[in-house]
Amino acid sequence: MRKLSFITCTLMLFFSLQISLSAQTTATWQGGKPGKVADWSCAANWKEGRMPDAFSLVLIPSGRAFYPVIRGKVPPIDALLVESGALLTLQKNSSLCILGETGRLGGIILLGEIRNSGRLEFGNLPEWNIAQLQHIQGAGAVLSSR
Repeated sequence: MRKLSFITCTLMLFFSLQISLSAQTTATWQGGKPGKVADWSCAANWKEGRMPDAFSLVLIPSGRAFYPVIRGKVPPIDALLVESGALLTLQKNSSLCILGETGRLGGIILLGEIRNSGRLEFGNLPEWNIAQLQHIQGAGAVLSSR
């Protein structure tokens, strides 16, 4: 009975570690899918072949031919890094929520540019990182729960 309990506990620990490790992912923009070259919602535009989600650290690297454009409401993400020279665009009637729940990158590091004509929301953004918000261009809404 003890051996079975030990094996059960070991397996439960192993699977919970696997789930927590896979839960925090990186989503890297590559763009260029024919017909949808800048579509955030097209899984083929992401290096990993899937759209970012609430567990994703989203990287928008510089030096791309096409940069992401959000045209509607997309699933929330955990954190965002826009490299210097890179661009993220939110069109009118679109929205992106950055949760910042894991604390990675303080929720956002904005070295490049965000052009916001939609709605950009921040969840758990540390006070020291609120300065990042002043680099967002456009007449769209920028909301923070802080």
